[in-house]
Amino acid sequence: MLTSTREIKEFRDYPQLITAYAEIKKASAAANASLGILDPSDAEAIIKACEEIIENPYRSELTTGTLHINGLAYNQAFNRLLAAKSGVLEEKINAGQGYEDVFNTAQNLVVYRAINLTRSGVDNLLQTLRNKAVEFRNEMHIARSHLQESLPVSWGAVFGAMYIRLKRSADELQRVQDLFLGVNLGLTPIDSFTHSAPGFNALAVNNLRKVTGLPLHSVPQDDDPVLGSSYVEALEGDDRFIRLSSVLRLIALNLARLGNDFYIYSSGPRCGISELSLPAIAPGSTIMPGKINPSMPELMLQVMHQTVGIDQLAAYSFVEEDIDIGSSNGWVFFQLLEILEIIGRGCNKFVEKCVSGIRIKHDESS
Repeated sequence: MLTSTREIKEFRDYPQLITAYAEIKKASAAANASLGILDPSDAEAIIKACEEIIENPYRSELTTGTLHINGLAYNQAFNRLLAAKSGVLEEKINAGQGYEDVFNTAQNLVVYRAINLTRSGVDNLLQTLRNKAVEFRNEMHIARSHLQESLPVSWGAVFGAMYIRLKRSADELQRVQDLFLGVNLGLTPIDSFTHSAPGFNALAVNNLRKVTGLPLHSVPQDDDPVLGSSYVEALEGDDRFIRLSSVLRLIALNLARLGNDFYIYSSGPRCGISELSLPAIAPGSTIMPGKINPSMPELMLQVMHQTVGIDQLAAYSFVEEDIDIGSSNGWVFFQLLEILEIIGRGCNKFVEKCVSGIRIKHDESS
């Protein structure tokens, strides 16, 4: 089981997390000033320091040092940085904020934005598949069952089917993304058993909504003994990462299926199926100069391998959560950020280097 002492990459590797923490601290300072917990001058100094970091997180002093999974060391380091920049005591900067709910909220901000970039890449691929479906709608193709010739269809229908499968998983990603809009900032009184002041959560989340431009909302609060437990459930490592990894797995499997189809359809040039021609982005071989290596379809298979591995990690992490308020999914968070990036960038490269340039090979002897 992963422990809270395990270290991962340095701060500089996650400027988006630096930005999220600065946004949270800025929103919290404004909330505490409204509640009279912070002097207006102290709040103004904290907000100014946060804005400097948001403007250029790469230049932040937090770009050195290692990052701990559970967020405690990160929150402390960030408070120290703001104290040095603003002259305000660390405990005032952190008023009303448990380190776990700050980390949880920051994760949501970072993942939500990362999903936007992933969806952009997937949408690019979807549009290209749709274009190919239209382009090839009158090109006939013999479909196969068990690799044996079956019924005639159009190549447009083949690419249209590819589009439909991928579109379903892309729609699921959009639904899962909305889970990351619910934040529990100021709702978890677990940091040294201190409680946030009444009204802090509503003010902080409203301020954070304005700072980020995202339609954020607090996790459900209710007097009901069950429904009012949402803030605890969030800390225990709720299933949003499991849902996200599952959808990313589905998308990656669809990408791998595309890659495998193009891999087989383009096999040859003389001894394979050789019905599609892929753009030549890698040289063939000295003994077969006409060969076009399916490098980009192979990339999609590699994306799938990496994604399925992280999905397994997420599953085991979720099962092995500590009871009560201990979360062990911090490591999964950082791994999912990598998967979100490689899927988004991989789709764009797949379009640029492969799918947009696919051509149908016609039988010249007929």
